[in-house]
Order: sequence, then C-alpha cells, then structure tokens
Amino acid sequence: MVITIFAILASLAIPSLLFLRQNTIEAELDKLQIICHLLQRQAVNTGHKEYMTLNINDHSCFYCNHTEKLANGVFLGFIPGVSGPPANPKQNIISAVSFPNQKITFYPNGTISAGTLYLTNLQKNVLFALTVPVSQVSFMRKYKYQDGAWTYLK
Repeated sequence: MVITIFAILASLAIPSLLFLRQNTIEAELDKLQIICHLLQRQAVNTGHKEYMTLNINDHSCFYCNHTEKLANGVFLGFIPGVSGPPANPKQNIISAVSFPNQKITFYPNGTISAGTLYLTNLQKNVLFALTVPVSQVSFMRKYKYQDGAWTYLK
C-alpha cells in the first residue's frame, strides 16, 4: 500500500517538475531577449556599438561590464541530432551559439548581428532558441523545439 501511494505521488510530481524546468528555461530566454532589446536601444541612443558575449563554458553572458549567469539548471546547449536554425532547419545544430565569435553585436543603426543561441536543461530534453535572422531590419524571434519540430513563440 505504501508503494502504491508513493507511485501515485511520483506520477503526479514528475509532470510538475518537467513543467517547472521548461518554464525556467523560457524565463531565461525572455530575460536574454529583454537584455538584447536594451542593448539595441542603447546602441541607437549612444551611436556606439554594444556587445553581448556568450560564454558556453560557464553558461553566462557579459554586457556593459556586467556578467549574468543563467538560472540554475539552464544551459547554453542543444539536443544532439536536432536541426536548426529554427526558421529554416536544414542542418544539425553543432554549437549552442551561432553568433560570430559567440558575440552579439548591436549597431547604432538598430541592426543586430545574425545568429542563434540555444538553451536547454541538463537532461537535454527541453530546447529553446533565440534567433536574429539575416535581414535589413533586425528583430528577434523565440522558438521552442517540441515533438520533432520548432514552434514560434510570440
């Protein structure tokens, strides 16, 4: 009877934990997008380039003399075998960051260097992406990889 009760409690708790992990990663993605918007506006307002450097080794970013570590359990990483970039997935992802030199550049004219960063968890069963496509006008898109396909997040 004790084992049955434990099994029932575990079956209820596991989906909740997966939901919390997924929400933590999505919150970190939102935070990175907000920082990018801030740096883009700062570059336009000051007339000088701004940068965000992404560190895959310690799962952090550096901007404006400030280092921001990702939340516990969130990593710059990817799921092996998944294709990217999300808008046009043609090749397997080979790096957690595809921005040149792992650095996002924000230009005074409002454009942002093109690339993608991927966030995952330790188990590598959840994957999100923040992308800046090659275009005349820079904008960022958020995606979630689920059930073998990328989904655009608004």
